[in-house]
Amino acid sequence: IYNLLQEERQRQRYTLSLMPNMNAMSPFAKYLEGSILTNSFFDRSDETPTGGLHLEAIVRDRAKQLFHSDHAIVRLGNIVAASRVVFQALLAEGDMVLSLNLRKKDHVAGLSYRFENYGIEPGTQEIDWGAVRAQAERVRPRLIIFSPVSFPRTIDYQILYEIAQTVDAYLWVDISQSVGLVASKLIPSPVALADVVTFSTRDSLRGPDGAVVLTKAELASRMEAAVINTGHEALHMNHLAALGVVLREAASDRYRNYAAQVVQNAQVLARTLADHGASVLCGGTDTHLVLASTAAGVDIGTAVKVIGQMGIRVKLDTMPTMDPGLFLHALRLSTSNPTTRGMREEDIAYIGSLLAKPLSTVLTPEQIEATRKEIVALVKDAPLFADEWMGDSEN
Repeated sequence: IYNLLQEERQRQRYTLSLMPNMNAMSPFAKYLEGSILTNSFFDRSDETPTGGLHLEAIVRDRAKQLFHSDHAIVRLGNIVAASRVVFQALLAEGDMVLSLNLRKKDHVAGLSYRFENYGIEPGTQEIDWGAVRAQAERVRPRLIIFSPVSFPRTIDYQILYEIAQTVDAYLWVDISQSVGLVASKLIPSPVALADVVTFSTRDSLRGPDGAVVLTKAELASRMEAAVINTGHEALHMNHLAALGVVLREAASDRYRNYAAQVVQNAQVLARTLADHGASVLCGGTDTHLVLASTAAGVDIGTAVKVIGQMGIRVKLDTMPTMDPGLFLHALRLSTSNPTTRGMREEDIAYIGSLLAKPLSTVLTPEQIEATRKEIVALVKDAPLFADEWMGDSEN
């Protein structure tokens, strides 16, 4: 285990992650998660008020205030658990679900729901909301899901809300990887219009591994019942304390400056990749996310292997489109982690120029090694969590 710890330390220090689901944890939250609070455990069978219930109430209130939500559930351990709670609370066996890129289908293995995909138009790489409306009217879903882990543009949630209203469907928006941008009011929030909003607490929020469910008041009791029915009675005080800290940090001007830098860095990355011959999908980005692919004649699978050899961690994604027979292959790149490490536009432009090489041409082993050394030189002195983004001590 010690050897694995040292290997991971070396990997994180001397490589660069552009993976959307990898970000450094807030140092204070990390301290609390490993603190003496780890020894405390409570559940709802306790007959008297406890510190655990009090702490849960504090964290719940912080989530409600930050996102202007009627109700918040904060005890869930991961986004899969949160997803299963939502499905159980809202749907019956056999109900139809209309989901962007079939998101959440993998979270309900063993449960009997019918899924229908909607996605971007392969030609324009945009969402045709008229086509989505027509599809919803045809399949009559009980639930519409918008979970844009592979869509880097903001949308008008009013349009999606109206589609859901037209077919009498619940609207569920998962904002996991852009939740920090929503909290900072840099991109639109779906909370006022969606019946349910979920998000993981580790990626963009830099918190512990967990998930939050935000819902309207009229659905609160159903959601809470589903939480208990799916076995989530425990209160882990270390987890709740760590989550409470990052929710407070996300309400600060310091965090908003961080989130704004994430977006600026993403826009620089998209422009640099395009300027150096790589393909950038959806015309760019409004968020932390950049979808990049290869130039004509370059195999994307080979490019991903080369990028890994260069010391950059990326994620290859296959995305359905509105054409059932056509899938798009792209790297899902995020600037969250490099921004947490203190990198700004100049650094990101340099990274983009290096990353574009294997996306636009075939590199020799010598070129790959030379690029790896450039990456090491860039990141070796960069902290895993830059001092400028440290939260305040009062949490």
